[in-house]
Amino acid sequence: MINSMKQRYEELKKYGNILLNYNDILLFYPDYYKTKIELQNEKFITKEDADKIFEEKYESSKIFKLLSNKTSKEQAYEYLVHNKDINYECLKSIFDKAVESSITMCELIDYIGHYPNTYPVPKEEEKNLKMEELLEEYDIVIRYYLDDEIDEMQIISDDVVRIIEKLNQNLELIDTIKKVLRINNWLIAVKYSEEETKEQTKYIINEINSFPLSKYQEKNKSKREEAKMYLRLQHGNII
Repeated sequence: MINSMKQRYEELKKYGNILLNYNDILLFYPDYYKTKIELQNEKFITKEDADKIFEEKYESSKIFKLLSNKTSKEQAYEYLVHNKDINYECLKSIFDKAVESSITMCELIDYIGHYPNTYPVPKEEEKNLKMEELLEEYDIVIRYYLDDEIDEMQIISDDVVRIIEKLNQNLELIDTIKKVLRINNWLIAVKYSEEETKEQTKYIINEINSFPLSKYQEKNKSKREEAKMYLRLQHGNII
């Protein structure tokens, strides 16, 4: 974002109920397409390369020497091989899920920014079913408003912020994992038990899959249902 847009975005984060033109989301995250392509090209280290790095480094590691003093070298090696496989499987699953979620956020930004502006609501054939399901799940509304002086569909600032912040959170996680991969000792590190590692992985993936609740959802309500009610009052039950 250019500085003025960054400043405006910071203001939006403070005030969640500001009406914006639906395509303003493209101004607040103009690199959505570039980011999506970069994400599609992201590749986690292959198992073969990971195994090769492990074989080159495990014997000189402190943990191998420590385990070898308590058991045999063969047992120490078998333990570290198993630990390496768990570390690889868990970190790869987190990385892949973060990439997948980030791509979805980029696609959602694209969809909202180019939302079909048929009045009063888009035709079914104009909609993207996958994106519409996400709008429903995330309680995001794009519509014409009764008091709108401009002939333009609008979106609430909180909806824009929730999407962009979720994307930024995912991208930070991906960058953190890439830094871990560059260090290489993650394959040999024994920080937690297998059960704890898998539990932490499950927790992180659940966090990636989650999406910030709307203010309505926090109160067990639906902004979309309210919007549909107003549209039906205006246009009848065809909505």
